[in-house]
Amino acid sequence: MKLEIVIVDDSVVWLSLAEKLAKTHPLVRSVTTFEDSYDAWIHIQISKPQVVLSDIEMPGMDGLSFLEMFGNRMPFISSSTKQSFEDIARELGCVDFISKPYTKNEFHKSIDLVYKQIHGRTAAS
Repeated sequence: MKLEIVIVDDSVVWLSLAEKLAKTHPLVRSVTTFEDSYDAWIHIQISKPQVVLSDIEMPGMDGLSFLEMFGNRMPFISSSTKQSFEDIARELGCVDFISKPYTKNEFHKSIDLVYKQIHGRTAAS
């Protein structure tokens, strides 16, 4: 079973990169992206995606707010240019934290980790 992922990032560059990397992962079925955190918030409540990848630092509703609201209901991957956010994000329940700039390998490992948490195994199992 492949993953439905929502990506939220106010940076068009990071949003585009994350979308491209997610679409190249063999375990990802669909990718929905949002630059606006409020639009993403509405979509997440309605569609209940399997995974959310969210930037931490965004105007309006930030990634930590997303974790507080949804972190106990679905797996989150948090990302930021500031490594100092990792401990807070993990305390709020993110499955993984990837520091920007990240590589394709780091990004894919994060998706593998979430897949394993959801399905209790790796894709090769």
